[in-house]
Amino acid sequence: MKNQLKTYYIPLRKSVFWPPFILISLAVSCSWLASDFFEDSMNSINQFILDHFSIIFSYTAFAMVITCCLILCSPLAKIKIGGKDAKPKFNRLSWFSIILCTTVAVGILFWGSAEPLFHYLYPPEFKDIPNNSSIAANFSMGAVFLHWGFTPYAIYCIPALGIALAVYNAEQKFSLSSPLAPLLGKNKLNQFSSPIDTICLFALVAGMSASLGAGILSISGGIQNQWPNWDKAFIRPTVTLLIISTFILSASSGINRGIKRLSQINFYIFIIFSLFILTTGPSQSIFHYAIEGASHFLTDFIPISLQFGNIKHSPWLQSWTIFNWANWMAWAPITALFLGKIAYGRTVREFILFNWILPAIFCLIWMSILGGSTLFYAENTPLTFKNLLENNGPESIIYQVFAEMGNLELLTPAFTLAMFISYVTAADSNTEAMASLSMKNYSIERFDSDTNLKVTWGTLVGLLAWVMITFAGIEGVKILSSLGGLPALFLLIGITISMLLLIWKPSKYLKK
Repeated sequence: MKNQLKTYYIPLRKSVFWPPFILISLAVSCSWLASDFFEDSMNSINQFILDHFSIIFSYTAFAMVITCCLILCSPLAKIKIGGKDAKPKFNRLSWFSIILCTTVAVGILFWGSAEPLFHYLYPPEFKDIPNNSSIAANFSMGAVFLHWGFTPYAIYCIPALGIALAVYNAEQKFSLSSPLAPLLGKNKLNQFSSPIDTICLFALVAGMSASLGAGILSISGGIQNQWPNWDKAFIRPTVTLLIISTFILSASSGINRGIKRLSQINFYIFIIFSLFILTTGPSQSIFHYAIEGASHFLTDFIPISLQFGNIKHSPWLQSWTIFNWANWMAWAPITALFLGKIAYGRTVREFILFNWILPAIFCLIWMSILGGSTLFYAENTPLTFKNLLENNGPESIIYQVFAEMGNLELLTPAFTLAMFISYVTAADSNTEAMASLSMKNYSIERFDSDTNLKVTWGTLVGLLAWVMITFAGIEGVKILSSLGGLPALFLLIGITISMLLLIWKPSKYLKK
């Protein structure tokens, strides 16, 4: 009996685990018992965040891009994470696969077709370009490049590098407050540790729920496309339950087995899928949109990032750019714990290459292929795509693209499977970090965290995602992103300042 009790014993950091767990549980309960009040409250909070913090989101994201560039050009780039004798735990391909699949989740699958179509049909008012035009299509790809390229991966890269250096080179404890040592001083870290970890746990639960919500919508859309007579009210909870169950099985097998293997499978699926669409789809148009997108991205990067002129008060900016920055920031702190944990034995320059540059390039290629294909077919039949978007939701767009290509029956099951594996992989990695943060006396040498905690967090995330898409659809996903991103924003500001101090004088803060 004692052995059985020991098996289910979870060594909790109560001050870190219980506050976000209770808040999220109350949110789920409230949405069921008082759905109208819950929806109105969430919308009000979301609008307040967008009205008052959008410029801080934008400037922080831009500063993190600049910080990545400065690190690459500084002496800090030569330092090895863990000291000169440290050896990596994974080969480069496994490392990159884990990084990529931890960070993209289902985002590039869900939004790869939906987002370019939104910008094509409804371009921002500050651009003064006609709807459904070739100019709108070119701008659309530039906007996608901004939202899915170097800025979001800088948002991940800076805190991940800060945690890796703090834990492995400065010998700080495994906590989200550790990278703040250059800013706050080592003596003040302990008093900030639990509050910061608590807030960021809440942020990631919201961010992961937003991502899973998008995944549930898209996977359900694929199933509905294959079997149109099936009831949505049955499909969505079934998909949610299946994802959670698969994730639990994967979580129990640890990093070296579950996460590593799933990530490699997911990576190969991405490669095969993108090559198939590139060779069988409108290849010439894909390259055209990629070139035009890159041009518009370079032109609009600074004005949109810094909200110049009338861009500042644009509803489009709030609905898209700030939504994206909030979503990435919600994920960033906890994801950074995991990315920092697996970076042992790599130089800082190598870390920047594999966590910032290469994933961003991969996402831009993927978005060019899916987005370019969508825009090609949408320009030919804009009303078809507009009606589909308005009546069936954004999750239906990719399946219309497959139908236009003449490969619906082949690509739909493959895409649905890729969506499923993508979320399970990302959830596995991030709940690994969430569980590590929730554990009492967690040591980095242990590497794998408590399975029961991973299952607990994963189940809660699944419930919240299902509740939000049931009551608010895609808007529920966007609300969760903003709610999760706000508390993470201030931590990321502090870590960015700390990294700038570290660049200036690394020997002052690093022991190895």
